[in-house]
Amino acid sequence: MSRVFIVGAGTVGTATGRALGHAGHRVTFVDIDPRRVAVLVNEGLDARRDLDLAGEPESFVFLCTPTRIVAGRHHLADVAAGAESIGRALARSDSSHTVVVRSTVPPGTTHDLVRPLVELHSGRRQGAGFQIAASPHFDSRTSASRSGRHPGDTVRPPMTVIGADTERVLASVRDLLGALALGGGQLRLLDDPAEAEMIKCVHSLFNATKISFWNEIWRVCDRLGLDPDDVASAVATSAEGSLNPEYGIWGGAPFSGKQLPGDTQGFLGFAEEIGLPMPLLSAVVGVNSGFEQRLGAEMEALSMLASGPHYYAPDYGQPDDPEFYDQIPCRISDFAPPIEPVPVLEVKPDVDEAPPPQAQADQDRRSGLAGGEVQVDPSANHPSRRRTGRRPWIPRQLGR
Repeated sequence: MSRVFIVGAGTVGTATGRALGHAGHRVTFVDIDPRRVAVLVNEGLDARRDLDLAGEPESFVFLCTPTRIVAGRHHLADVAAGAESIGRALARSDSSHTVVVRSTVPPGTTHDLVRPLVELHSGRRQGAGFQIAASPHFDSRTSASRSGRHPGDTVRPPMTVIGADTERVLASVRDLLGALALGGGQLRLLDDPAEAEMIKCVHSLFNATKISFWNEIWRVCDRLGLDPDDVASAVATSAEGSLNPEYGIWGGAPFSGKQLPGDTQGFLGFAEEIGLPMPLLSAVVGVNSGFEQRLGAEMEALSMLASGPHYYAPDYGQPDDPEFYDQIPCRISDFAPPIEPVPVLEVKPDVDEAPPPQAQADQDRRSGLAGGEVQVDPSANHPSRRRTGRRPWIPRQLGR
C-alpha cells in the first residue's frame, strides 16, 4: 500500500483521502484550519496542521486546496500557498515524492504555477526529488452527499483523468487511483497535465451549458403554454446530440447545411417576435457566424494558393517614358536563382527493397498492430486534432 498525504481537507480532500484510506492506503490529512483537523481526529483519522515529510518514504502528496472565485476570476492564493508548503516539506525530506494537483484549476496551473513554486521552496527540480501530475476530482454520479464523509462518494467516480509529462509518473498515479475507476468509471491517461485540467473545466462548463439551454427552452414553453417536460423528454431521445456522444464534439468548423442554420436563425427571430430574449441561442448563432467567416477566409486563401504562384513586376514607370526600357534588367540571372548541378545517382542492380528485420519490427511496434498494419483515424486531419506547442499560462495575479 502507498503513503498518501492530503493537503487541504475540504470537500475534495476529504473525499479523496477517505476513498484512498478505504482502499487500504495509509492517509494523512493536512489542513491549516484547527477545527477541521479536530473533526477528523475525533473520527479516528490521521490529521495534522503541518505537512512534514522528514523521514517519510516515497509518497503521494495530493494538493486539494480550494479554488475560490473572486470578482469573476479564479482565486489561486490557496493553491499557491499549498504548493509552497509542499515545497518546504520536500526540502526536509530525503525521499522522492509525487505531487498530484487534485483541485479544479485553470488549464496550465500545474505546470506553470504549482511546479515553479514547489521547485523554488524545495530547492529541487522536477524529476530530481519530486514528480508532478494533475488528476482533478470528479463528483460521483450517484452521490447524494457533497460532504465527502463516505468513501463511496469517490470510490466510483464517473471519470479518473491523470495527466503527467512522463510515462513513469502516469503509471505510478494510475496504479494508485486506477482501483477507484474499477466501479464503472472511465480512466484516461494524458501526456500533459493541462489537458487533464482542461477536461475537468469543460466537464463542468458542458453541464452548466446544458442546464442553461433547457432553462431557456423552459421559458419559451412557459410563454406559449406548452409542457416543457414533454418537449425535453422527446428531444432527449430524438436529437443526435443527445443520442451520439461523438456528435458535434470536433470543434473548428461551423454547423452548416439547410437545417441547423435555418432552424436556429428562424427560432431566434420567432423568440424576438414574442418578446422573449434568448441570450444562449443568440450566442450560438453568433459563434457559428464567426466560424463561417473564418472558414470563408481560409477557403479564399487556399483558392489563391491553388491558382499558382503570383509574380509582381517592379514599377519601372510608364512605357511612354524614354528611359522605361533602359531600366528593365535583361539578364535572366536577375530573376532566377543560380542553377545547382544535379548530383549523379549510382544505380545498383538487384537492390533488396525490403527493410531489415529490426527496422520492420520497430515499424510494427509503432503502428500498434500486428503485421505493421496502420489504423487510420478519420478525424486525425481535423483542425481540432492538429496539436501545437502549448503556450505557458502565467496568472496575472494570485489574489493574495
